[in-house]
Amino acid sequence: MFKGLGNLGNIASMVGSLQKLPEKLNELNERMKQETVSASSGCGQVNITMTGTGHVQSVEIAPSLTGEALQQAIQDATNAAGAAAKQLYAEAIRELASELELNLPGIDSMLTNLTGGR
Repeated sequence: MFKGLGNLGNIASMVGSLQKLPEKLNELNERMKQETVSASSGCGQVNITMTGTGHVQSVEIAPSLTGEALQQAIQDATNAAGAAAKQLYAEAIRELASELELNLPGIDSMLTNLTGGR
């Protein structure tokens, strides 16, 4: 009966999934606040741990590191941890879209841009 409607039969399913989206996004945000990522500076003397939402939870610094080397190491480790947090969040968004069976055109491109091309 609805063969001539193409993908219109999927609209009801998609609308149902979209109605669940705000609640699912809230759940995802809460989960990301609990999950953590860690990254070290290139020299390995600074380690940053942050949540999936990008909040720094801890900073570990080797006592021997000082001056400009310390500043650079903190910057490197923070940037690496931030990139890891973005990647974690993007993967969670992909999983959520798949779970809700949302075929959103351009989502992969959007998430790639969000994570800085990773």
